[in-house]
Amino acid sequence: MAVGVISHLPNPSFDGVRALAQAAERAGADWLGLPDAFWWRDTWLLLAEAARVTRRIEIGPLVTNPYLRHAFHTVAAVASLQDLAGDRVFLGIGAGGSEVSGAAQVSRRDAPERIRSLVSLLRTVETGEPLHAASGRRLEVPLRHVPVLIAGRGDRILKVAGDSGDRALLWAIPQSDLVRSAAIVSSGSQSGPKPGLRLVWAPLVDHGGQSRERVGAIAAYSVLNSHPTLQAHWGLDRPTLDELRRRLVGGGAAAARDLVPAPALDDLILRDASPVAVGRLAASVRAASVAIPAFSVDEVEPRIAWAREVLTAAARFAT
Repeated sequence: MAVGVISHLPNPSFDGVRALAQAAERAGADWLGLPDAFWWRDTWLLLAEAARVTRRIEIGPLVTNPYLRHAFHTVAAVASLQDLAGDRVFLGIGAGGSEVSGAAQVSRRDAPERIRSLVSLLRTVETGEPLHAASGRRLEVPLRHVPVLIAGRGDRILKVAGDSGDRALLWAIPQSDLVRSAAIVSSGSQSGPKPGLRLVWAPLVDHGGQSRERVGAIAAYSVLNSHPTLQAHWGLDRPTLDELRRRLVGGGAAAARDLVPAPALDDLILRDASPVAVGRLAASVRAASVAIPAFSVDEVEPRIAWAREVLTAAARFAT
């Protein structure tokens, strides 16, 4: 059972990423994911720096999307990162945030098909087949097998994670929707879930202090992408959701935080941060990995230690 770290450093610098990667590796994390946000420094350059200063920890984008880079570029980027990090590379893919549709003006309606196509191309090229089938041109950089992590909250992306991913990330899923979301992943496609699929859970947890305010910003994304029945239950109407999306695009999650209603925060954020309570929930969805958000380098070590305790408790509940 693995512990992952998801960077939430705002506009991370190269120095910041190096420090975060080293702290995560020292503290015993198994993997580190860095965001792919076009407002910030390029994720693949940041991942290269993380690779240079570490030796053991897995690294990858969390998450890139199938829209803003051509699939050929993403495959080449994975192969290039493997030059630096070897088999420590994973590829995190999602539908892309509200910025993709709101700022880049790209529709994400075909996200499931796009993600499947990207994974299919990756697997084809891994076997030595051409990158461009029509011309027969091959990728001229060696590409080894890379684990694919698919993240999402919508039902269609969760299904893709179940049938096409090696790992599926449940990221900031409401407690009331957690079991249902995990079941969608487990059901996979008509042929069933992919063999060996690992479920990764990234809960929002109130650790006291400023943690509730910080995870509240993440909650803005979750609220926007949650099931419509939940949005209605929380009292969110269409005009409020449209304004929430506008603020996310214009100013990021912090700018939209005050539009997240209290019932939604109560559903999204775990107030009982005890490893036993969180471990019980992890066991209920058969999570094989727990991921923690990293808002600063200093808090990485205690949060990873907490996640290890959660996994220990989850293992007890699972037996």
